[in-house]
Amino acid sequence: MKIKWSGFIALLCLTALIGCGDEQFGTVPKSTSESASPLSNFTHSSCSAYTLIKPKVDVVYVIDNSSSSYYIANDLKNAISATINSLSNEFDYRVVGTPLIETSGGNNDFQVITNSSELTGIPSDSRRVSSASEFSFFNNAPVNGVEKGLGRIVGFIDFHKNLLIRNNSHLIVVLVSNGRDLEIEEDSGFLNGETRFNQLNYTTRLTSFRNLKSNLNSLQLRMISVTAKTVCSQGFRTALKSYVKMSQDLYTDSMAQDNNSNMDSYDLCSTNGVSSIFGAINSSIKQVVLPHKYRYWPITFAENNEMVSIDEIRVRKISSNGSSVTLTRDVDWFYEDKGSSQTVQTRELPTPGEPVTGRHFIRFNNLVTHPDCILVTSVSRTEYFNYIVLPQKPKVETISVRINGSVIPKSMTNGWSDQTSSVMTRNIKAPYPSPGDENPPIIRTGFMLKLNGSANYFKSGDKVDVNFIPAGI
Repeated sequence: MKIKWSGFIALLCLTALIGCGDEQFGTVPKSTSESASPLSNFTHSSCSAYTLIKPKVDVVYVIDNSSSSYYIANDLKNAISATINSLSNEFDYRVVGTPLIETSGGNNDFQVITNSSELTGIPSDSRRVSSASEFSFFNNAPVNGVEKGLGRIVGFIDFHKNLLIRNNSHLIVVLVSNGRDLEIEEDSGFLNGETRFNQLNYTTRLTSFRNLKSNLNSLQLRMISVTAKTVCSQGFRTALKSYVKMSQDLYTDSMAQDNNSNMDSYDLCSTNGVSSIFGAINSSIKQVVLPHKYRYWPITFAENNEMVSIDEIRVRKISSNGSSVTLTRDVDWFYEDKGSSQTVQTRELPTPGEPVTGRHFIRFNNLVTHPDCILVTSVSRTEYFNYIVLPQKPKVETISVRINGSVIPKSMTNGWSDQTSSVMTRNIKAPYPSPGDENPPIIRTGFMLKLNGSANYFKSGDKVDVNFIPAGI
């Protein structure tokens, strides 16, 4: 609290001043004006936080290992292998590679690379690799086999579900073949390459994919097919009725909107098209925002500040759209004085954390959740004073006192009383409205008037005027 003083001497007349001796000069009337500092405002605004969680993405490459894959040019094979490196590092990913036609190793013939700390289901042997260049894509099958790509995918994922293939992930299958699924597209025997579509087998496979998505609780299940859309090279067959159609139907199921032009099918005849297979997926799968939820909020401006009025604390919650609501004390929130400085875990969920050391806290009835912000305000504590300090010894009979313009009478019980017989040094604050409120003290030195009676304090923001004639020197 700051005390501001001003004083002036009113000259009675110029001739009297010339003729005065020392004692006459000391009797010139004086006025003092004392203003207690007004209330100060305290404000603290802060917002709840969040954590960005890398989304889980499991990618299963099913790569042609039939004898016809010999006709796929090496630069195209290299471009397909390089697509692993284009998968976003913002993902918590597992990339699994397995042959299109099952080998003697069965479903255990695979390789995997991951950037995740979650290693459940990942082997610790040579099948776990550290770079994309270690994948042995396009190795020919040791024995001839009939290409049944969709059934192979379903069987592999079903074998590894909940372990190598994780629950609650984005599951992306990348199928690469220059042939077709012979269970779905049956050779009709015509020289023009026309095939007969087996609707029953296709529906069975589509249902199996949908069941896998449900069983794994996959955030989405998509199949990127990299196949020939035209017979652009020797040994190539189109797969429009099997692989391409499955990619389109699963894309539609996913309700994605990121790849409407290709619908997750790419032309093996185009190196440029192959290189961008993850472009749409990288942009569509976003990091997960994990909101933080708080039980406690520090009252930062109250720490080590005894002048803050705890009774005047107000709390507002501000939402992301700018709207705000005043929270009700002792209903929506509670003031907690820890008594001494303590470390409090302000965040309750997803895990306890974000410790703050302090004494003054707000405890919320309902957790405050990201992205809400909290505005805490208060004012300085109202100070009460029961002593007025005069800079000179007054003639007591000439004293008049006004507080905010109202006259205060001289009275030992309900007004002011004289304590100006000598200079005093004391705390001018009153123990009001409660004992102890005279602290922290404000020490002044001078000639004192004491205010008596519960109605005769002056407080923060009040103005006190005293007129008097100084006593002779």
